[in-house]
Amino acid sequence: MLNAISTIGYFFLLGYTIFLLKKHRKEFLTREQSESRGKWIAYAGLLAALAVILQSSPVFLPVVGLALSPLSSLPVIIGTLLFADRVLPMFLAAAALLFLVNVQEAVIFLLTTGPLGLTAALAVIPTIPFWRKSLVTTSLLTCGILLLTFLVGLPGLQNTVGSLNMPILLAIIAFSFLYSSLFMRIAIYSQNRMPAKLVHSYDEET
Repeated sequence: MLNAISTIGYFFLLGYTIFLLKKHRKEFLTREQSESRGKWIAYAGLLAALAVILQSSPVFLPVVGLALSPLSSLPVIIGTLLFADRVLPMFLAAAALLFLVNVQEAVIFLLTTGPLGLTAALAVIPTIPFWRKSLVTTSLLTCGILLLTFLVGLPGLQNTVGSLNMPILLAIIAFSFLYSSLFMRIAIYSQNRMPAKLVHSYDEET
C-alpha cells in the first residue's frame, strides 16, 4: 500500500511540477529559444553531462563522491531556470546516460536528486505561495525517498530506516522539508546571480 501511494504521489507531483513550469514559463530566465536552438541544445547537453558526472561520482570516487552526488540537483535547477518545462528532455537524457554508468545511481537520480532540482526551481515563481511550492518539493522528495527505501530497497537507506513507523515517517518528511528548502534557496540565488550573462548573450544573438 505504501509503495502504491508513493508511486502515485511521485508521478502526480512530477506531472504537476511540469505543468507549473509550463504555465509560468515566462517567469523563468529565457523567453524564446527557437532562433538559437543550437546554443540551447549545447547548454542542455553540458548540464546533463554535469548531472551525470556528479551523480555517478560515488562509483569512481567512493569517499569524495558521496559528498558530490547530492550536487547533481544543481545542474537540473540551472536547466529548469533556463528552459522551464522544456528541461524534461535534459532530465531524461541525464537519467538514460546514468543507466549506462550505474543503475543504482540512475534510480537515485530519477527518484530524488533529479526531481528535487525540478521542483526546487519553482521557488523563483513569485505568483505561487511559498507554502505551496514547499509542499510540492517536500512531498515529491518524500515520495522518492520512500520508494528508494521500501520499493527499490537501496541498501544504505534500508539499513538506516529499517521498518516504517510514524516517527520514521515524520523524520523523513522533516528531512525532505529542510533539504528541499536549502535547494529552493539555491535556486533563488541562481536566478538572481547567473542569468544576466546568459540572457544578455542570448539577446545579442537574436
